[in-house]
Amino acid sequence: MKFFPNPKIFVSFGSLSITWYALCILTGAFLAYMIAQRTMKKWAYAPEILDDYALPMMLVGILGARTYYVIFEWEYYRQHVEEIVKVWHGGLAIHGGLIAGVIFSYFYFRNRKISCLRMADCIMPEVLLAQALGRWGNFMNQEAFGRVVPEAFYTGFPSFIKNRMFINGMYREPTFLYESIGDLLGFLFIYFIFRKYFYKKKGDCGFMYLIWYGIVRFFVEGCRTDSLMIGPLRVAQCISLVFIFVGILGLCNVFHKVFHLYKKPVVLFDLDGTLIDSQPLIFETFRQTFKELLPEHQLTQDELYSFFGPTLDVTFSKYFDEEGVKKAWNVYQRINIQLHDAYVTPMDRAAEMLDALRSQGLTIGVVSNKRKLVVEKGIDTCKLGYFDIVLGMEDLPVPKPNPSGLIEACNQLHVSRDDLIYVGDNKGDILSAKNMGAYSIGYTIDPNQRKSLEEVKPCRIIDSLYELVDICKEERTWTDKSIW
Repeated sequence: MKFFPNPKIFVSFGSLSITWYALCILTGAFLAYMIAQRTMKKWAYAPEILDDYALPMMLVGILGARTYYVIFEWEYYRQHVEEIVKVWHGGLAIHGGLIAGVIFSYFYFRNRKISCLRMADCIMPEVLLAQALGRWGNFMNQEAFGRVVPEAFYTGFPSFIKNRMFINGMYREPTFLYESIGDLLGFLFIYFIFRKYFYKKKGDCGFMYLIWYGIVRFFVEGCRTDSLMIGPLRVAQCISLVFIFVGILGLCNVFHKVFHLYKKPVVLFDLDGTLIDSQPLIFETFRQTFKELLPEHQLTQDELYSFFGPTLDVTFSKYFDEEGVKKAWNVYQRINIQLHDAYVTPMDRAAEMLDALRSQGLTIGVVSNKRKLVVEKGIDTCKLGYFDIVLGMEDLPVPKPNPSGLIEACNQLHVSRDDLIYVGDNKGDILSAKNMGAYSIGYTIDPNQRKSLEEVKPCRIIDSLYELVDICKEERTWTDKSIW
């Protein structure tokens, strides 16, 4: 093994070698993958989605970039056919890679019922970072350079850049560096500023990428001397103008309007405290359970409110040992069923609201931490039988605030989880939505619960359930735009 046997090779193993060009591209791709995976984790996507995507995407991108380059340099390659496969000699056109990558990504994510626009928001900013690093591969290959410049041009530049830009007996303008810096600034802008202050709808980060990279590449390409040409036109400049135009149309909402990209949301509800007023039942059930099992402990009002959200196992574990938790659980369920019909009532206009949502053609369901038997009993008692799916505690891979129950509901309904509203009355409900980047709506008739809801900042808090009817008619992105 030998490091740096020549300026283009990073390390060699006998007849095999790893070039700086390959190393720069792979490093950029790896960093892009790691950062995108971080966002995917916040949105509660399985890591395998990007794992299975990254390698074939990279191969497709390289194939597209090479094919594009060869097409526009066919006069050379038709006479040197053996050079077509020698990617390590340089000759990758990023526009070709982007076009091939977009086509591959569309089919990959569509087949998995994942929003392609949402994935563009997740992935495209990192592509700029990968491109910024990839341009240093061009530097090591002494390609993608500009006009002849005097030696004085490099005053203040690091010597390694100056020396490497001495090509064929002349100093050349470092256009690779211009684009690398422009791409890096674009990544930082979209990732840290645009997403936080200007993002409005799914796809905006992808459209901003097209605008930023289009502008950078258009001006840098004008400085290069090795551009791919169609007659008197620089191909990259033409494509860059198309990128800018498409990006502007996207940010201006044209594609969403013309191609109906806004989707109807799937609306999932918590049950207790959201669709049915079960607070009197829950309070009285806990009081009688503790009176029977722990009579010396008088429950305070604050304790009773703290029982909203967590599972019974979590709640009872604060007061009983493992065996006591099981006993308390059974006592609670027995008392709860005995008191149920006398204490439970539907929330104001709940049935009217659900009927209106069904009339809009929306898919609706319930996801609760309570036992499914009790959930269905509450639905039947309050005559709220409008749902496409009902999931109780036994159906949730992990209880709320873990989002797995919401994801499971979407999986069973065979719908995308990328346009999801979850309506709940407590912190756990809102956090379960936030933990997958879904659109969260808080609703409660209890002033104390409302303060608790405000602390976790749902996307919206409503004062009447019937407000949902008009909310669901809005043309908007049904995700939490603050979750990155």
